[in-house]
Amino acid sequence: MNAKVEMIPPMTSTDPLVEALSARLRVMDLVGWQRIATLAEQSELSFEDLRLLLAFAMKMDDGSAAISELADLAGFSLDVAFPATHSLKSRGYLREERRRYSLSERGQELVAAMDAAHREGIQAYVDQLGREEREQLRKALADVR
Repeated sequence: MNAKVEMIPPMTSTDPLVEALSARLRVMDLVGWQRIATLAEQSELSFEDLRLLLAFAMKMDDGSAAISELADLAGFSLDVAFPATHSLKSRGYLREERRRYSLSERGQELVAAMDAAHREGIQAYVDQLGREEREQLRKALADVR
């Protein structure tokens, strides 16, 4: 696999709101993504499978997609996207029609389970906050709207 990995330089903001959100989201995402990773492991998904399913989740409203579109969304080369797509199809997570792929019912269920796992992680994070912290976060997010 000769996929080019682009390193994103760390960015530092001087905005206190950005810094506060960054710190909270880092912890929240860690908890949520631990749950998604566990679900992916239980489903015997490779990292490529997971990234491709997440790309499908972003395209769900659009229905189907060509492998090239999914490769772009997942950040893959076509050399990586083709085998991952065919693997997911052979495992019943995708269906193909006229060289366009969409989530099967089984795939939709798995993507919904990943979304639920992420939400459970967010809930676990929120549940551990004290009343004052919850109120501060609620106010900060209300101000953003």
